[in-house]
Amino acid sequence: MKTLRRSLRVTIATVTVTTMALVATAPANASVKVADLGTLPGGTTSGGYGINDTGTVVGFSDNAGGARHATRWERNGRIIDLGTLPGDKGSEAYTIDERGTTVVGTSSVVPLQSERAVRWDGNGRITELPGLAGATVTRAYVINAEGSIVGISSTPEGVHRPVRWDATGRISELATVPGDTAGGVGAINDCGDSIGYSGMPGGILHALRWNRAGVYTRLSPLRGDDSAHASWINNSGVGVGHSYNAGPNPVYRAVRWSADGTVQELKPLPGHIGGSAWGNNDAGFSTGYSYGTDGSTRAVRWAPDGSVTDLGGIAPGNADGFQINSSGQVAGMSTAANGKTHATRWK
Repeated sequence: MKTLRRSLRVTIATVTVTTMALVATAPANASVKVADLGTLPGGTTSGGYGINDTGTVVGFSDNAGGARHATRWERNGRIIDLGTLPGDKGSEAYTIDERGTTVVGTSSVVPLQSERAVRWDGNGRITELPGLAGATVTRAYVINAEGSIVGISSTPEGVHRPVRWDATGRISELATVPGDTAGGVGAINDCGDSIGYSGMPGGILHALRWNRAGVYTRLSPLRGDDSAHASWINNSGVGVGHSYNAGPNPVYRAVRWSADGTVQELKPLPGHIGGSAWGNNDAGFSTGYSYGTDGSTRAVRWAPDGSVTDLGGIAPGNADGFQINSSGQVAGMSTAANGKTHATRWK
């Protein structure tokens, strides 16, 4: 996995989608190339979550009937509807492996209420991954080179728990901080190390890194903060996410954790107040968003030295970068000319 949260990610992505085009923004760095990946036939809205080293992007698009379906964008511009499990109405794809043979995500009757983790093979065949007993929501976020998958599966009451599937599809629940009732895993690297969080719903979150054996290490927030959420881990064990103080109207600050757990703030764009990092590659580049006091967001890329670049977007408006591949290409979403969100690839 040289190449996605998503329980928190889904919340922020939803906010991004619904607030796109509210604010006109300055142009990005002229050296950045922005590609509008479009939608399924008849659709108006789409978004990219994952990208592999070939530049293939996966995410979602609505179709002519208004249903949101997991979508794959090939390098040649071909757009593929990955479909749903039988009887389901919607789906989303979160990541694709480096060979382009496996995509993971979710299929649902009612998004956020009745979701099942799924895996698509290279021929587009969809298979359900089991959830925990009585789970109402199960999502598969990331697959690594050996076929291990991580994500979340809920209790019957809807509380998310961190889970991992082996290559055969067998599920296991990962440990959380004592006293925490909720958690999730955002990513797994090719070494089998995972990253995510645990906490109390609506309370303090603890960023966690699990080793291959499932033993976790807590990752500290920035000084002065009490909470942190970890989103991605590369093959060197470097993680990214954000740090904040739990409570009303928190200010998120993007962070990077070194392999030894040292935390470093990734600064937002000039004039902005915060941000979050969603992905990082093995070369040390990270992607995510930076946001201002008015809530407007810009997709950004941080270099290994922490310097930040505004990636811009398809048209004036909000943008968010989710995943970055080994060559620095970013998958995400930004406001299109029609005022709707479109899947976007930056390079």
